[in-house]
This record gives sequence, C-alpha cells and structure tokens, in this order.
Amino acid sequence: MDVFRLVSASACFLGIVITVFGSLYPSEKFGKQMKIIFSLIFILSVLKPVLGGKFDFSALKSSVSGSTGNFEEISENTYGYFIRSVESNISAALETELGKLDIYPEKIETSINISENGSISISEIRLVLDNERQIADAENCIGNAVNGSVKIVSEIKEKGDELAGIS
Repeated sequence: MDVFRLVSASACFLGIVITVFGSLYPSEKFGKQMKIIFSLIFILSVLKPVLGGKFDFSALKSSVSGSTGNFEEISENTYGYFIRSVESNISAALETELGKLDIYPEKIETSINISENGSISISEIRLVLDNERQIADAENCIGNAVNGSVKIVSEIKEKGDELAGIS
C-alpha cells in the first residue's frame, strides 16, 4: 500500500512540475523535445518503486483472487434469484389463466430448467386444488397455455387444511 501511495504522490507531483515547466520554456521550437523528456521523467519516476522491488505483487494477487470469489458468489445468487423470479412469474400467469375459468388453486409451484443455449423450459407444475373437476379443468387449461408436454402434479386440498391455520 505504501508503494501505491508513493507512486500516486510521484505522479501528482511530477504532473504539476511538468505543467509548470511546460509553461515556462520560451518558444515552441523545442516543445516536442521537452514533452518527450518530461514524459520519460514521468514514466521513470512512476515505475521506479515497482521496478525497485518494493512493490509486493502477492498482495495484489490475493486481493484479486478474493474479489473473484465474491464475484462467483454474487453470480450464483443472481442466477438463483433469476430462476425464482421466472418460476414466480410463470406461476402468476398460470394463476391468472385459471382465474378466468373460476379455478383458484390453493398453491401453484413451477419448476424450470435453463439449457446451455439459454432456453427456458418448464419441467413441472404443482397444483393444490379443491376437487377432481377443478384438477381436470386446470390440467386442460395449463396444457393449452404452455403448448407442450409438462409434468403437472395435482393434489386435492385436504379438508383439515383450512382448519390447520386456525389456532
């Protein structure tokens, strides 16, 4: 960290000095040569601490490897959030479609798969409904809505379920 401070301080100081000397030389005749000389002095003064062996690259390596670990964790969390969000949106859309038929499921859970090419497919839909008639109508409606072969797992709500929440 001290080397970084030294490099930063050198760069700032030399930037100011070069600007001052650049405005002081009398004519543009030697302007390009002076810019080259000042640029070389600037580069050498910034590189001197690094090339002098004072800079410890292991600290930089450990900070970079630590940040990549955080990136992987963030990436996994983001991917999980994306999956849950898509599943939730599909469940809400199916609930809306079933509501048009006056079918109001107790619970809808959707499971999806994302293939390597990025396509999303619904692998399973779980429903909890009141009776067999609603199950048949819901499976027909969902089959039409998803246009494909999706595993639909339907359950009938048990009579004790509505009493379970009352204490």
